[in-house]
Amino acid sequence: MRAISLRVLRAGLLVGLLLNALGWLGNVFLLGPLWRSAFTEIAATPWRESPWRDVISLAPDFVYGIAICWLYVGLAPRYGATFTTALRASILVFTVGAFTTYLGIANSGLLPWGLSAATTLLALVTFIPGAWLVHALLKEQALA
Repeated sequence: MRAISLRVLRAGLLVGLLLNALGWLGNVFLLGPLWRSAFTEIAATPWRESPWRDVISLAPDFVYGIAICWLYVGLAPRYGATFTTALRASILVFTVGAFTTYLGIANSGLLPWGLSAATTLLALVTFIPGAWLVHALLKEQALA
């Protein structure tokens, strides 16, 4: 596969921003009651109250965005620079990244299984518009 170009990096950061924004909206407005319930059961820790917790929680979606873009550009010569190829890249990154992470968190007992399942489903849904954005931003680069 090709090295990450500046255009792929910028597109990945935009996709990461979209994933973060959609994830925030879903977690606050759709899953807010589940999160509030889970946090009342989790003991307060200094880390939980740290502003760094919020900053660090944004990082994975930016990494996912960059990975999806890089993978899309790499897969496009073989599968075509199509939305389906972008969706394949997104689903792969979702599976390796988000799905396995939430599975591990739920299995560890840090979050209830129901909340982990709901958040995982929300993440999957946010990766679909992410795939659309990848395709829109990089289809010309993928063909080059």
